[in-house]
Amino acid sequence: EGTLLTNPISSENTHANPLALKTRDILHAPSCSQSPFGGRMASPTRRKTAQTGAAEGAIRINLSGTKYSVVRLVAEELGMIPVEESSNNCSVFWIDSAIPIERFLELKPYQRVNHFPGMGEICRKDSLARNLQRMCRHHSREYSFAPVTWVLPSEYSTLCHHVRELRRRRRPRTFIAKPHNGAMGVGIRLIRSSKSIPENESVVVQEYLEKPFLLDGFKFDLRIYVLVTSCNPLRIFVYKDGLVRLSTQQYTPPTDSNLDEHFIHLTNYSVNKHSDSFDDDESIDKGSKRTLKYFTGWLRKNGYNVTELWARIYDVIIKTVILAHPSLVHSYQACRPGRSPEDRSQFFEILGFDVILDHTLKPWLLEVNRSPSFGTDAQLDLDIKTGVIRDALRLVDIRPSDRRCGISAQKEASRRRLMTHTSRAQRSPYDFRAEQEEAVYVREKRKQEVKERLLQIRREKELEEHEEANMGDYVRIYPTPDYAKARLYQTFLCNSAKLGLVGKSSSSRSRGSPATTGSSMQRLKEHELLDLLSQYEGEQGVANSWYSSHTHSLRPSTSSFQPLALQHSSPMEAVYVAMAAREREEERCQRTMIDLNQTSPTHPGKSSEEVAKVIQEITADMKLYKPNIASFWLAVLDNSKRRQLLAPLRETVKAVLISYWRATVLDSVCLYHIINRLFLFLLSRNGQGLWSTFDPLGKSWEIVFKQKSEVISITEMVCCRRIVELSRSALIAAYYYHHLHHPKTQKWAHTYIKSQLVLYRDGG
Repeated sequence: EGTLLTNPISSENTHANPLALKTRDILHAPSCSQSPFGGRMASPTRRKTAQTGAAEGAIRINLSGTKYSVVRLVAEELGMIPVEESSNNCSVFWIDSAIPIERFLELKPYQRVNHFPGMGEICRKDSLARNLQRMCRHHSREYSFAPVTWVLPSEYSTLCHHVRELRRRRRPRTFIAKPHNGAMGVGIRLIRSSKSIPENESVVVQEYLEKPFLLDGFKFDLRIYVLVTSCNPLRIFVYKDGLVRLSTQQYTPPTDSNLDEHFIHLTNYSVNKHSDSFDDDESIDKGSKRTLKYFTGWLRKNGYNVTELWARIYDVIIKTVILAHPSLVHSYQACRPGRSPEDRSQFFEILGFDVILDHTLKPWLLEVNRSPSFGTDAQLDLDIKTGVIRDALRLVDIRPSDRRCGISAQKEASRRRLMTHTSRAQRSPYDFRAEQEEAVYVREKRKQEVKERLLQIRREKELEEHEEANMGDYVRIYPTPDYAKARLYQTFLCNSAKLGLVGKSSSSRSRGSPATTGSSMQRLKEHELLDLLSQYEGEQGVANSWYSSHTHSLRPSTSSFQPLALQHSSPMEAVYVAMAAREREEERCQRTMIDLNQTSPTHPGKSSEEVAKVIQEITADMKLYKPNIASFWLAVLDNSKRRQLLAPLRETVKAVLISYWRATVLDSVCLYHIINRLFLFLLSRNGQGLWSTFDPLGKSWEIVFKQKSEVISITEMVCCRRIVELSRSALIAAYYYHHLHHPKTQKWAHTYIKSQLVLYRDGG
């Protein structure tokens, strides 16, 4: 007030003269050290630092992989900062399409992405059909929620026989054909005769549901949004609202004359929006697209049991995700080596389940969409999809501190791995001492397992509290509070793991199978685990007192022979011991490398010389044979046969490792874990991992070992490259002896290769 009263330019003059107002502001502007609100004012440098700190405290999200504006709107609503396309300095990646395995491997420990590796097991129509068929053999009644499906061209003859048999019985049926990996209704057609079945196309053929439940006389399906936030443990959520997509012409059963009327038989929005009869009325009870909440209210108003319907839909969703669970866990562990399974999930995924109801109101699963459309052509699209994305991002619990915590955990894991080698590398020369040290190690390991289980229980409690507070319009359907259903789903999980991981190593089965949750450790409650931990602590105290009272009677100088787990050495001594252990391990790695280089490719019933000659001949003309080898590895062989093909090589490598390390300490050998990760990668993505190594310029498989959690030595890398060469040789030998020289394919293959060789030599 005093400043304004003594100001030679009065307030009256400033109102009359804008120039005077500007002059007054310039003359009486506060200095850099004085704030107009009292106290010292921050300098421009400090203001810039504060703004940078505020930006660093926000969550950064990379939206360069999405075309949907609603994702950006939700991110900005939640206070996230979008970053540039080339920037990797972010906490979240949102990508519309499926992600290659290399992209998952490049993720940092604190980064999240909106896809799971391995989800293609239920999102590809052919994979979903095969997994359903596999489970139907063991649980035919529980897994009868999908139409009978044939995968072409492999099941072409079976389908033709089935159609002809129906014709003979005068019970013709209608079938619907869809591309394996199609979307948006592209390539879909209806079939009623065996002559119309595509023989050489990659399609799935399903029995057509001829008696659907109708809404206002129109056929419709339900788009249900499902969120999977974690695969180990499995957690599934369903959004309370969704879309009801109607066809645009009144439904009539399929006949030979109306098979091509897609606006009658198909409910895809991308198809029906081109119809002249498409109704874009946004009223709640009109239009060709409505909401699930409206449909639920309509059912309740007309006397239908809505609670029972949704219980059955939830059951279908859970059983379907269980089909992919072994692949999810297996791929997840392969993409994040060295990290604990109890860590927060780096991946989450929003799935679009398409469900249709028959005339008895039974839900039938049509397909699962990995990247459901988030287009907002209508206001109801915007309202529903905004909530789906917003509540999903809140549920996955992305924090600004994730980056700092992730880096710290990464360093701690490296330190713990180094100290694990130290504690197992040096052994006492006396067997008695070695046995006692082994007992101490086992006890410490069990105590650590109890602590990890306690930590897992407490994290699950915190996770549930966070979910309860941030679910929004999502409802958690798995884990289920119903004990009987939980037991049933546990059975499905165990059987799915056995069927999906046949032939894998015991460590892979233990990670992928939920059977471990039935062990005694998993069944114990928190107070029981605390009692068990105190018991282990007491045993350690007794062991310490025993050693202190008996060491002097064993040897005059016992400090160097004291069990390593009980030593209290200085930090520098620990570093020297660790370096020595690493040197010994490097020496053993070099010996392993020499043995692997001397290992020759083999094949059952064939000599090494014959196999080497075959491999040399095919490798010389690899350009000619490569398409056929790819077809043999990726199409002819399934996952089980691929694992069986590489199993002898895997056992041979393990035998080499055991010759230099004892079998009891093999789990603590770094090279052993690296090789296991390599085999997991070679078999990943339905065999695409090994096939990617055939590219002479491709080094994608080496990205597996470029993890910042550990350092891969040159010797270890050479061992891995040799294993890749032996794996390729095993594939070539199997192709030559089991496929190329098979009685059914020998004549065709020789004719084909001869014709291709003529074209190749003529420059064709």
